[in-house]
Amino acid sequence: MDTRDGLLTAAECATRTGLTPRALRLYEEHGLITPRRSAGGWRQYGPQELLRINSIVLLKTAGLSLAQIASITSPGIRDLDLHQILSIQLQTWRARRADAEHGQRIVEAALEHLSTSGSLSMDELCNLIRSLEMSQPQDTAARSPDDAVSIDEAVLERYAGFYQVGEWNILTIRREGPKLFAESPSRPRTELRPTSECDFDMDDPTGIPVTFDQGPDGTVPSLRMRMKGGDLTAVRVDPATAEQVRARLAERIKNQRPLPGSEAAVRRMVQGLISGQPDYNEMHPALAHVTRQLLHRLHTTAAYLGDVKSIEFQGVGSQGWDIYDVHQQRGVARVRIVLRPDGQITGALFVVKDGPLSLGP
Repeated sequence: MDTRDGLLTAAECATRTGLTPRALRLYEEHGLITPRRSAGGWRQYGPQELLRINSIVLLKTAGLSLAQIASITSPGIRDLDLHQILSIQLQTWRARRADAEHGQRIVEAALEHLSTSGSLSMDELCNLIRSLEMSQPQDTAARSPDDAVSIDEAVLERYAGFYQVGEWNILTIRREGPKLFAESPSRPRTELRPTSECDFDMDDPTGIPVTFDQGPDGTVPSLRMRMKGGDLTAVRVDPATAEQVRARLAERIKNQRPLPGSEAAVRRMVQGLISGQPDYNEMHPALAHVTRQLLHRLHTTAAYLGDVKSIEFQGVGSQGWDIYDVHQQRGVARVRIVLRPDGQITGALFVVKDGPLSLGP
């Protein structure tokens, strides 16, 4: 290091930041940094380059690609100052610490109860498992062929039909021989693989468990998609009602009018992500859980983009979700959102340029 100029060589920069020389070259190739050159043509990194590198690494932890980072750190967009970067990093670590402290409290309570009673109840054991499992991504590992369950086709036929998901979508369950398939406007045709007589897993990357509810008379009034954080229930409807729901969706797409309160909900949601404190109470429990899991990524990205300047309605998507462009200080976020009539947010998607950071399943 040249102590007179306070500059680092490429090798010194890599060693002291923990990055590889290749990573530094990639950042340069994407136009993210422009290190100065010595008289001999060697790269040199000073405080400004290190500040830029800190921003890049911060955004990479939020899941953005280098191309996406380049789009929101392009020339003409004012860089964050060190105070802003440190504030975002601090909020990220606070969110992670809060999750760890919640799990710690559960385990401490279990240890205390175990020391006094010598055993744990079924509820306490389940809570211990849940505290760990809720911190993990949805388990989408493929099941072994040995796990296959054979179900009588007459039972499968009872499950076939139409199930209303929210206000605008119909999930269609079809039986084809010894197999069940699910499809909807928001989900391509997916096989449902049985794990018991009434429980199935979606045979796709989500691996979402599905349970068909059984009535006392043998009817199937609903199904539940068993997502972490809460079940999403779909009520069974007759073919005529299913067609009416589809017609309402088609009319909504044709009219291209936003749902009442959706713009205000988008503003609150984005501002909550910027602050790192979204209002989970106005979200469906499954959506709230996913948001908690992704909060460090979503907060980092939203905070980097900066304060909301304006929001523009862009239309209604093919699934009935409202689409908005949220103009922020350093870029534009595209947000898709859908609400229940009571205002609860059941689905949301936060997009920066080419790549989405999903808020919901």
